[in-house]
Amino acid sequence: FCPYFSTKEVEIADLEYIFHPNSVAVVGVPPDPSSFVTAAFLNPLIQFGYKGKLYPIRPRVSEVLGLKTYPNILDVPGPVDYVICAVRAALTPQLMRECVTKRVKVVQLFTSGFSETGEEEGIRLEKEIAGIAYQREVRVIGPNCMGIYCPNSGISFDADFPRESGNVGFLCQSGGNAVEGVQLGDVRGIRFSKVVSFGNACDLNEADFMEYFAHDPQTKIVMGYIEGTKDGKRFVSALREAAGAKPVILVKGGVTEGGARAAASHTGALAGSNVIWNSLLCQLGIVQVCDLEELIDLTLLFQYLKPSRGRRIGIIGGSGGRSVLITDVCEREALTVVKLASYENKRLRKIVPEEDDPGTSVRNPIDLATSVWDPYILPKILETVTSYDSIDFILFHINVAFGLYRGTREVLDKWIDSLIETKKTVAKPIAVVICHSGEPEAASYAFSVQKRCLAASIPVFPSFNRASRAISRFIRYYEMKGKQ
Repeated sequence: FCPYFSTKEVEIADLEYIFHPNSVAVVGVPPDPSSFVTAAFLNPLIQFGYKGKLYPIRPRVSEVLGLKTYPNILDVPGPVDYVICAVRAALTPQLMRECVTKRVKVVQLFTSGFSETGEEEGIRLEKEIAGIAYQREVRVIGPNCMGIYCPNSGISFDADFPRESGNVGFLCQSGGNAVEGVQLGDVRGIRFSKVVSFGNACDLNEADFMEYFAHDPQTKIVMGYIEGTKDGKRFVSALREAAGAKPVILVKGGVTEGGARAAASHTGALAGSNVIWNSLLCQLGIVQVCDLEELIDLTLLFQYLKPSRGRRIGIIGGSGGRSVLITDVCEREALTVVKLASYENKRLRKIVPEEDDPGTSVRNPIDLATSVWDPYILPKILETVTSYDSIDFILFHINVAFGLYRGTREVLDKWIDSLIETKKTVAKPIAVVICHSGEPEAASYAFSVQKRCLAASIPVFPSFNRASRAISRFIRYYEMKGKQ
């Protein structure tokens, strides 16, 4: 709905055409093929193999990237469903009128220089384009946004985004955060159903897209970055509806006084009271995180793991000192590193007798400092620990740099093989922390291990702090769902 006029209801099914247009025009394509507009909008459509009609709009230029250009949107010989606007702000009212004449369905305004500036002329222009669109039922995404990424449609604002579609929906008020969020998710194995960067939200806003994601059958998890809301009551209703259907994880930008000022100058958003936001999201059962990295960490767990029945953690890995640190981190995040019963310790000692391997500890944390080099020990340990009723969740850690330093990469490979094979037969959730020194060889190998684990649906974290924080919030989500 449009904040400048009376309520304009949006049917959820009506938004489907936004993500699946039959024709796209990019208005304001520079003649230089290396320009940002070409790289961010036109080239991704080509690289993704967009199946619909594609029309670059630029006066006095015959073609761009092998595509015929047109001087004006009205010169396009056929219908245009979706327009990406990259002309300067002063020219947008005229473009909106032309889009109305052309019966365009959606205009996405990459153009900035509107209400986010706080200046009278920018505010006036934004009201003018919203008014033109509202009166003639043209929908607007933006201004000041990157628009849509939908792999199934072949639409993207980055040619390097994954081509594969997934089950995560992402609504993001910031264009830069939308790009970074997809990139961070990509390397962690997260694939997206649809992503929308909606900027100033002069027409379609966070409530519209949250309602859409609540009902979208392809979207099983909803991520969001929100700086403020145009209609608090309606957005609360949309959040409640979405949270009742699937996990919703949000970053709220502008939670400090300085952050609120930055939000106002970024998208013109009114950030609102942090206390009210915190209380609201808690009541609705929405997981709130602090930044994009935490957003991806939580999404990773929801994508790969079934709910944990409790907070009792079993820690398995090498290095006794590291086990001490991770125990402290887990306990600070309200996770319980349980003390194993004597009979449980004895079962583990039968697998790793102390006289054969005095460098190990079978108390929780289980330290396989020297046994780690025996790939046949790990499956037996995992199978035994996951059978204990006293353990709800397994956190496994590996120091890649130490293994490479000892010259035993082949052993590490077999060890990871054992972990992946064991994961297929155990029911309890398992997450992995991969530690390395940052040295190039170790970092490269750690990334390859992460890819292998993710392919086996084992979530991987780069640090104990991030792993324990994400696991605690993941468990908390299901604790609260159980009380509703």
